[in-house]
Amino acid sequence: MPSLRHYPLGATYSCSPHAVINSLPTMADVHAYEKKDPRVLDALRSGYPRFVVHPYVSELVDWLLQRERLIGRSAVLVVTQRAVQDLLEYVNAGAAVEVVAVVGGLQLVHCDAGDTDLAHRVRRYVQHVGCSVSSRQAEDLLVRFGCLPEAYVEPLVENDAELEVGERLARLYGCNQSDIWVSACGMSAFYAGFRAVQTVQRSRGRTHWIQLGWLYLDSGCVLKEFLGDDETLEYCYDVDDTDALIEKLASLGENLAAVVVECPTNPLVKICDLKRISEAVHANGGALIVDPTVASLYNMNVLRHADVLVNSLTKYASYEGDVMIGSLALNAQSPHYKALLSRISEFHVPPYGRDLQRLAYEMRDAPELVSQMNANALRLAGFLRGHPAVGAVYHASASPHYTGVARGGASGGAMVSIELVGSMERFYDKVAVMKGPSFGTRFTLLSPFMYLAHYDLVTEDKGRAFLREVGIDPELIRISVGAEPYAAIEAVFAEALDYSLL
Repeated sequence: MPSLRHYPLGATYSCSPHAVINSLPTMADVHAYEKKDPRVLDALRSGYPRFVVHPYVSELVDWLLQRERLIGRSAVLVVTQRAVQDLLEYVNAGAAVEVVAVVGGLQLVHCDAGDTDLAHRVRRYVQHVGCSVSSRQAEDLLVRFGCLPEAYVEPLVENDAELEVGERLARLYGCNQSDIWVSACGMSAFYAGFRAVQTVQRSRGRTHWIQLGWLYLDSGCVLKEFLGDDETLEYCYDVDDTDALIEKLASLGENLAAVVVECPTNPLVKICDLKRISEAVHANGGALIVDPTVASLYNMNVLRHADVLVNSLTKYASYEGDVMIGSLALNAQSPHYKALLSRISEFHVPPYGRDLQRLAYEMRDAPELVSQMNANALRLAGFLRGHPAVGAVYHASASPHYTGVARGGASGGAMVSIELVGSMERFYDKVAVMKGPSFGTRFTLLSPFMYLAHYDLVTEDKGRAFLREVGIDPELIRISVGAEPYAAIEAVFAEALDYSLL
């Protein structure tokens, strides 16, 4: 495993212990990682924290288990009492799961480590909902308990970080600060928005949900896992067939609860006709939850069409890829505004203070860096369309509906997805960029998306057939274009694409 400190495009970036990127430089590493090969897992020193437990969090959990005389138990740290309540309902394990209040409002939720199914279910809840302790909070507690000599020193906004972040987000969202909740991560924002809508609509007898397009893994899991037995979920994967969706909405009548969509979608970077869809959803009494993370708030202006907007600020705003944080906003013009306003705080998981301070620091330079990332992505998309090794290129700017949601002067965001004519494995192993999950970083980042997010599908014939049926190439490559000099980026991709055809 290469060090995260050294990036292939000639630049050297700081290697914070709070980085959320794990590097998987070859397809052999990807397969080994997904198969939980300990040789690969042990080599990873960082990773997306909801999937790879951060070393500081693991150390803190072990220390607390020892202090509480719970050695041999499997445990997670949960940051709010409401999240603990929901977790216990989710696992439905009764006394088999126990909770101890440990420090600073944190709850240690533990069970018998020998009950692997139960332990996995507990961890899966924390992954889906994003309610665990952050690496910075764990680090500060380890310092407090004498387990670490000192915390990592990094640039932060010391004073009024909450106010500064709130002001910046209000300008981007186009709303009042009082209608924004900064959250512990993007998934905690999504979960809070989902649960608020669910609670309001369920009380009105509205129980039918629609997932429009392909959703990020955990967003889709929240819909599947947390709808009740009296609620139904329907999948409409074609975001371009607006007429069919509108017909479906009308047929549901008073049963329609909500439509959930990423705009643009991940990984095909498609943009739906959000204006028409919003009008149809509201005409039928439903709510619309929109996530613009793929292209970011810096490029997309969508709150005016949504009832609830959720967004991961780990991308673009936190361009170093070293802060897990998210946000949620309500549209004050929504017909559901007052009802939702009274519910959001019930499910909201706030960020840790030092994460917020780090985000505030990075947001000061984010607009300039995002602009450079946008320009590089647009140029690279053009280059890729002309290369014989590339069969298809997806970028938000190509959508006929892009201008209806784009901010003035924006060019579609940093994400470009491609289908290859040549060998995906040869290309992936050759291309000299960082490889792993996430996007919106100032360094170019690439992933064989379906292998990392849906390994179970791409490794089975039935799963691969399903992906093709919904329009996704199992071998699709997702690229997050960075802010490096463009010529260097193109040269790296040209070399790997040429190699894929040999």
